[in-house]
Amino acid sequence: MKAALLALLTALVLLSAGSAGVTADTTANAQQQQAVIEQVRAQLGSNLADAMAAQQQLRQSLQDNAIQQQDLRAKIDEVQAKITALDVQIAEAHRREAFLTKRIDAERTQLRQLARGIYVSPTSVLVMLGESQSLSDLLTRISDLGVAGAHASELKASLANDLTEQQQVRKRQEDARAEQMKQREQLDSQFAQLRKLQAEQEKSMDELDVKIGQTRYLIAQLNRQSAQLSQQIADMLQQQQNEIIAAAMQSVWTQMQLWSQSNPVGQIPTSAGHSTKYRFIWPEPQAQISQGFGPSPFPFEPPYGGYAHFHTGIDLVEPFGSPVYAADDGIVALVGATTTGYGTYVVIAHSGGLDTLYGHLSVALVKVGQPVTQGQPVGFEGSTGNSTGAHLHFELRINQKPVDPAPYLPPGAPSAFRG
Repeated sequence: MKAALLALLTALVLLSAGSAGVTADTTANAQQQQAVIEQVRAQLGSNLADAMAAQQQLRQSLQDNAIQQQDLRAKIDEVQAKITALDVQIAEAHRREAFLTKRIDAERTQLRQLARGIYVSPTSVLVMLGESQSLSDLLTRISDLGVAGAHASELKASLANDLTEQQQVRKRQEDARAEQMKQREQLDSQFAQLRKLQAEQEKSMDELDVKIGQTRYLIAQLNRQSAQLSQQIADMLQQQQNEIIAAAMQSVWTQMQLWSQSNPVGQIPTSAGHSTKYRFIWPEPQAQISQGFGPSPFPFEPPYGGYAHFHTGIDLVEPFGSPVYAADDGIVALVGATTTGYGTYVVIAHSGGLDTLYGHLSVALVKVGQPVTQGQPVGFEGSTGNSTGAHLHFELRINQKPVDPAPYLPPGAPSAFRG
């Protein structure tokens, strides 16, 4: 597709320049111009199809986003209900503690009064002796006094134990509430990220709507432009193609963001055969590097990071159908196919917020959710999507931002070295 587009743009420029002069064969030139116009029409039709396919992907991402927002809202409501219930329980615990504290204070007061009474009235036992009808009656009265004191002490101790237990219950409830509040904050953060992502998706949808409208207008106006083919039309066609490719590529990473929201990877155990020296191995050990990472001179590379043309990965070339290996242990997050952009692709999520993409495959060999180990085949090299020939587009992103994979790979040219 890239080569065809470049050839078409060249033809447009040459015909545009030629139309300013007088030719010997006007009929032949007109036929040639009409042939190029039909090629332009076909390319515009292809651009329109690609843009609508990218828009459909974004539409699906928006639907997935809405489902995740609904699920998160239900979880937030559930956590909030638990927080409210715990608030009621904690309030009741405080009320119960206050009641027990008041009872303990009352019992303590009674004991003090009893002790004070015995202390300030040392003749009280003699009084009881005088009032007693018999020795048995005296012993009964003294026994009753001791029982009353012992009962008050026991009741005070029991109430103190109840208060301690109630305080422990309240502490557990407050700890549970703090944990629920932490979950609520995490869910609120995830919900806010989904809303932000939704806004970005809707903006991309609107931009694609504009591109689709412009393409349809160009198709409708193409016959009227046949006598005025210009560099402007060629530049517009190239820019449109770049923007559609960029939208298709971004839609993949939008889906990856959604997947990551619901599937936190965490720490993945290192497989038995994993390299002990390098985080990644070369996904194609016998390949040649056809294009590196970073700003690109090629007009078919889409814009990124303020650059007009930017290559977000490295391109590796082996014979068509060569196996493509997982660069690191991970979990398959996405498997998809687009008519432009990455073509047939696999995205693997790794520990530490790292994701790798394997693009332009002829066939994918893995499924979403499948654990993979370093060196496991994930697909075969192909030339699907925005590709000029059989190759592998290998891309590394950290927290959704593309980075050069080279520092994570064994140094030098691609090899089977693991270390």
